[in-house]
Amino acid sequence: PLLGAMLTAEAIFPTGDIVSQLIVDRKVDWKKVRYTASLSPLYGLGTHALVQSGELVGEHVSENPLVKSALGPNLWGNLYNTFFFVNNTVGERTGYSLKELVKNYTDIFKSKGELKQNIKEKFFDNIPGKEYRNAVISTLTAWNAFMYYNYSHVSDELRTPAVLGAGFLWLSFLSLWSLKGRRKIVGSEN
Repeated sequence: PLLGAMLTAEAIFPTGDIVSQLIVDRKVDWKKVRYTASLSPLYGLGTHALVQSGELVGEHVSENPLVKSALGPNLWGNLYNTFFFVNNTVGERTGYSLKELVKNYTDIFKSKGELKQNIKEKFFDNIPGKEYRNAVISTLTAWNAFMYYNYSHVSDELRTPAVLGAGFLWLSFLSLWSLKGRRKIVGSEN
C-alpha cells in the first residue's frame, strides 16, 4: 500500500500542478513540476496516513463511514493541506529549492526563545487565507462525501489508491488555489 500510494502520488501531484499552471499561466514551468514531483512521494505517504486515520476511528470510535471520514482523513486533511500550501509558497519564494524548503522547516526550531514567532513566520504566514479557506470548505463538504463513499463501498486495499485517483480533480483545485495564493503572498513581499 505504501509503494502504491507513493507511485500514484508521483503521477497525480505533478499532473495537478501542470493543470493549474495551464489554467493560470497557459504554459508550464517545469522547474515547479520537478519540485512537486520531488515532494510527491511524501504526499503519497501522507495520504496513506490520512486514510489509515479513518481506519483508527473505525477501530476506536465508530465503524460508521461518515464518522470515519469526518474524524479521520477530513479532520487531519486540513492540517495536511497546510503543509501543501506552505511547501508551495516557500518554493515560489526560493525558486523551488528543496534545500531552502528544508531550511525553512529547520529554521522554525533554531532558536527556542523565538519558537512562537518562527512558527508564525515560517509556517502560518506561508498559508494564503482565502485559498486555504476554500480548501477547508471543500474538504468538509465534497471531500467528506467522497470519503464516506470510499469507506462504505471500496475495499480496504484499494482505499488509498482510490483517494489518490479521485484526488486528481481535488489536486487540480488545490494546486490552483495554492498557485494563486502563494503568488499573492510572495508578490506582496516584493
